[in-house]
Amino acid sequence: MYLLTLTNLRMTTIKTSLGKMQAYLESPVGQEPAELLERIEFLMIMVAKSGQLLAEAKFQQDTLINAGLLQAMEQSLDKKLSPSLITKFVSSNAKEVNYLVNWADRINASATHQLDAIRTIVSYKKAELNL
Repeated sequence: MYLLTLTNLRMTTIKTSLGKMQAYLESPVGQEPAELLERIEFLMIMVAKSGQLLAEAKFQQDTLINAGLLQAMEQSLDKKLSPSLITKFVSSNAKEVNYLVNWADRINASATHQLDAIRTIVSYKKAELNL
């Protein structure tokens, strides 16, 4: 019971953090060099933090799936169902944490792509100044 409470609390924290990151990624990018550099700095931190959140979400996912498999074995489902069906059943019961794993992964990728795009804009503006 304590493990599930801790898991739910941690998943809520992960969800809140991912929501804030998503909102930042959806906000418009300024065009001034100082704004771009500030965003680059923030995005670099976001890539690291979203990677950490992804690892934590995967840990929670593994914890829930492990608990589900143990529960299935206690209920002797392994004698009634095939192993692949048990795995699918247990994984489907972890759909909220699966969602967080996917979301954290997409945020990490989006932040990385924004970093690349902003670097391109900065390079373009720098080349413009040299002309």
